[in-house]
Amino acid sequence: MLRLALLLLLLLVESVSAEEPGLDASSPASRGLASPAIAAQDILAQIRSGEPLNYDNVTIAGLLDLGPGVEPVKQSIRITNSRFQGPLRIEAVTFAEVLDLRGCIFQDNVSFIKSRFQGDARFSGAKFMRQADFAETYFQGPASFISTLFQSDSSFGNAQFNGDAVFLDAGFASDVDFNYAKFLRSGSFWNANFEDVSFFETQFAGQVTFRSAQFRGNATFAATRFESDVLFREARFWKGSTFGLSSFGGLADYGNVGFKKTAFFGGVKLADLAYFTNARFDGDFILEGARLYSMQLDNVSFNKTSKINLNSTDFTKFVVHWSTMRDRMVYNGAAYLALVKNYKSLEWFDEADECYYQYRRIGQELAPWGWDKFSDIISWLSCGYGVRVSYTAFWCLFTILIFGIIFWAGKGMDKFVIEGVELPGDARLVPSKRVSFTDALYFSIAMFTTSQAPVNTYPVGVYRYLAMAEGILGWFFLGLFVVVLSAVLIR
Repeated sequence: MLRLALLLLLLLVESVSAEEPGLDASSPASRGLASPAIAAQDILAQIRSGEPLNYDNVTIAGLLDLGPGVEPVKQSIRITNSRFQGPLRIEAVTFAEVLDLRGCIFQDNVSFIKSRFQGDARFSGAKFMRQADFAETYFQGPASFISTLFQSDSSFGNAQFNGDAVFLDAGFASDVDFNYAKFLRSGSFWNANFEDVSFFETQFAGQVTFRSAQFRGNATFAATRFESDVLFREARFWKGSTFGLSSFGGLADYGNVGFKKTAFFGGVKLADLAYFTNARFDGDFILEGARLYSMQLDNVSFNKTSKINLNSTDFTKFVVHWSTMRDRMVYNGAAYLALVKNYKSLEWFDEADECYYQYRRIGQELAPWGWDKFSDIISWLSCGYGVRVSYTAFWCLFTILIFGIIFWAGKGMDKFVIEGVELPGDARLVPSKRVSFTDALYFSIAMFTTSQAPVNTYPVGVYRYLAMAEGILGWFFLGLFVVVLSAVLIR
């Protein structure tokens, strides 16, 4: 009897095990079949019924169209790691709870135009294979697009992000625009990849980061408002980058950024520090008409043909060494003089002199021939426009030397001889009237510095007029030397 009872119990256990679906050898999971398919109409019916949706790894076939005029969706919707085979048209729909579409693949066009997400909007890891339109969409809570891939055109134009907007590692393989969008809290585009992207008149009220982002097409940030700190550190702009008319209310960090083409910052307004340390410019850097509080360009590098345009730029502090700017500035007198003033305020006096000297040299080359240009040439040769005291010192020494040689070689001076006085001893000890080169040089120094000859020598013949000319030149060069040297020492 005991053996019979054990046999019956064993048969009962085997029959129950055979009825478990997870152990059924014919189930889709055990055979590795594709994810189950659900008709889009079934999803819509479940949404309209108010039942929460919670699907993972399913395939949704057909058009999913909520369309305008639909009642607010009050339940949470979670469809993750799934595939939408048809178009997704959800326009002007309000989601009161979480919309979770993480890891989903959208094979056709997707539209969330004018929809409102009052809860979290989760699209991380999603893949949009065709157009994705989030224009005029309202995100009340956090919007997560981490590692999301947009393979075709996409738009967030006029969208509003009231919560944090996270596009970390997102990829935009085609055109995308955030024109007129509003980011009222923080925004993160860290390590994002863009083709052509436009942030025209976009508002960033909180901190935003584009650190290590890759802009492979044209990047437009025209008239964008960065009301707090913005970080572009280590980003790369492979084509044109436009920040014209943008405003920066906080720190603008462009450290280690690479600009492969023209970087246009014309008309920007920087209320705080703009940090470009170790940045690389392979094209022109245009700051025309900009208003800068403080810009730091330490250790920046430029291509040989790159130019810097500071025309009509107004800056309080512009930290960049003249060695970086030399031969790169687009000539504009006001810009050069503003930069000279900037260097003096930084107490970089040598660099202020170098900048002023180049400004005057270029202005002289561009000026037409006339008295002004002639006087500029005299100013250049005599004292380096008032900033080269070495030029004046050279002319002083050169004048003394050349006149000394002339007086000596031309026998243009004699010594006084006292008649009636016989020198005792050997008659050969009577000095000759021919002066030595040392005496001629001494005579030249005396004429140059005091305009008076030494007591024992005097010029003869036409050399009297040369001595007078040297005296006049001496007064001119010595006066000039004192003025230029005083200007250097006083500062």
